[in-house]
Amino acid sequence: MPADSPIPPLADHIVERSMRRNIAAGVLGMVWAAVAYGMPLPLLMRAVDASGFQLGVLAAVRQAAMLAQLPGAFLVERFPRRKPLWALLGGAHRAVWIVPALLPIVFPARREWWPLGIILALGCSDVMANASVASWLSWMADLLPGARAGRFWGLRMRVLSLSLIVASLGFGVMLDVFTQPGHEFLGFALVFAVAAIFGVSDIAVHCWVHEPAPQHGARHERWWRRIAEPLRDRDFRRLTFAYGAWACALALPGYSNGMPGFFNVVYLKEAFDASYSQASWIVIASALGAVIWGPPIGHAIDLRGARAIATRLIFFGPLCTLAWFFVSRTRWHIAGLGPTPLPQPVLLISAMSLAVGGAYAGMQLCQLRLMQEHTSNAGRTMAMAVHWSIVGLLGALGPLTAGWIKDHFPPAWSALALPCGAAFSYFQILIVLQIAIAWGIALPLLRRVESRRF
Repeated sequence: MPADSPIPPLADHIVERSMRRNIAAGVLGMVWAAVAYGMPLPLLMRAVDASGFQLGVLAAVRQAAMLAQLPGAFLVERFPRRKPLWALLGGAHRAVWIVPALLPIVFPARREWWPLGIILALGCSDVMANASVASWLSWMADLLPGARAGRFWGLRMRVLSLSLIVASLGFGVMLDVFTQPGHEFLGFALVFAVAAIFGVSDIAVHCWVHEPAPQHGARHERWWRRIAEPLRDRDFRRLTFAYGAWACALALPGYSNGMPGFFNVVYLKEAFDASYSQASWIVIASALGAVIWGPPIGHAIDLRGARAIATRLIFFGPLCTLAWFFVSRTRWHIAGLGPTPLPQPVLLISAMSLAVGGAYAGMQLCQLRLMQEHTSNAGRTMAMAVHWSIVGLLGALGPLTAGWIKDHFPPAWSALALPCGAAFSYFQILIVLQIAIAWGIALPLLRRVESRRF
């Protein structure tokens, strides 16, 4: 990207206060994220009898909605500040998450409509969210000093992951307690209502974070030239397509930044009869992995560079997912964890997630740092929008493919057993695809990105 005039440094006390407020808002937001990116959403889709294709469509819509970042970037550049439009879109996007809680009340006799209603409502939510996300990312890149950004994001990830753990535990218990015969959707209604309230609260608190005056790009140029401008940078292209392939690979087995997504918790529920609370263990273990590894990875990024760290993580993370080939149908009694025997896959994958959750969270930290390195102050919002739009489009291919595979491949092949006795299934196919895309496409591209240190 072309060089431009630097943003005048902010006073230390302004930066420190804004960082604290950013983290406080994020703690509230992780209660919403525990539903949006954890196990309640895919398990709700399963409870309303959504097909594998519908699960894939919901995940793909969330990825493809990243295209809304482009019109959002054009719109926000018409304003002198990014914060007001971001707050309006962000608050509306979080409020829409009340819809799944209202469907059983508003349409009690139209259960067949519920999957479509959820997809449409949350699709609209994701469009509004993505219309505002590029402005938030450029806002944060302008606010945070480059030399310490990695450490801040690592610390922030640790605190927010602790919040995610608490929220995931609470939501798992709520679903087990309130999901009873005759009231099978009461637990989901309560969970989604709580998520919407905390999500809106996150946006409200974040409005108190300081916003440096933005430096807009050349707004007189044609729109297609402004979109094409960041793509003229070879390293920006490689970085964007590397993370697009990474997003596609993560979507296949259901992981998203270290937090389980649409297919792994469904697989645990269907193949091993895991309870809601037990399924939440993987979310908790992934978040705990981010707590353990987030700050050290952030510090390593500041010392060695984001590209060097990302190339190691992109190899290590998918390697850990091979644990899914060693699941079995046995159940274990663990002292101190109650009288109910626990499915072996819950324990095995939770242990694995302590590592893979940290690796995938680290990849997100590297992405934030690399985007700060490879975008200039002027026009950063547009460059962020271009990057995330392409990443979203490529990432959408993952869940669509995974949903098709789930519907067209047997859930269990009794003639082909895994090493520990469980039947081979569609999910193991997704793991192989994830590793092939991550190592065969994302890793080679990322290795060719030049590191630009501050």
